[in-house]
Amino acid sequence: MSFYELERPRATTGLFDRIKAPFAALKRGAHSVLESIAYARMMSVMYRMDDATLAKIGITRADIPAYVAKCLR
Repeated sequence: MSFYELERPRATTGLFDRIKAPFAALKRGAHSVLESIAYARMMSVMYRMDDATLAKIGITRADIPAYVAKCLR
């Protein structure tokens, strides 16, 4: 071990890093809320479609949740 490794200052988090951290969590939370809203809207639209329209798409009512999840990935 060199002298520099023993005496170098510790890495500290700067002010910007401390301010940025809560906003990153807020951003993740907002993204999750928006995904939930999009999922609910699409599910609502799909369930309001008649069986003929769903057949044109190539799905049945039982396939709607999986289809919506696939579309929103």
